[in-house]
Amino acid sequence: MHNLKAVTERCEQPAEVRIRPVEACHVADLIRLGLETNLSPWTAGCYLDEIKNIDSVLLRVIADGYSTAGFVAGRIVPATEPQDGSDAEIYNIAVAEPLQKQGLGQLLFDAFAGKCRRRDVGNIWLEVRESNHKAIAFYEKNGFEPVQTRKHFYHDPREHAILMKLALK
Repeated sequence: MHNLKAVTERCEQPAEVRIRPVEACHVADLIRLGLETNLSPWTAGCYLDEIKNIDSVLLRVIADGYSTAGFVAGRIVPATEPQDGSDAEIYNIAVAEPLQKQGLGQLLFDAFAGKCRRRDVGNIWLEVRESNHKAIAFYEKNGFEPVQTRKHFYHDPREHAILMKLALK
């Protein structure tokens, strides 16, 4: 019975949880989390460029003593024609390994989607490694549907990507 209690406690959301914007001083945390969770690597310069971009959405979650327990990086792509509406793309979502399965990824996604809705985004797009079944299940749970496969999209290791789309409207 004691083990069941430990598992249940691990699945509960940490007590102190806040979503905050990413600032330049958090870039090292994003790089560390990306390495720990096997994201395609970004340089500090890539993150700093995104921070400066007014259409970028970079959010971090603070939880249980972590200044950055997880993050989401994406961008809203303004419409070229007013009638087309904007789209958005999620580049990365990551949560520190010890804090996974506690709802932090969902909080980050919900905050990202909320910003998209406030900016009248019609669709959110993303690519995911075809072997990343955990992420695919998370995205499908949130209403994303596969659109196509992009052959040999990823490197190290070389792998296909599944392009997924969530229609917000």
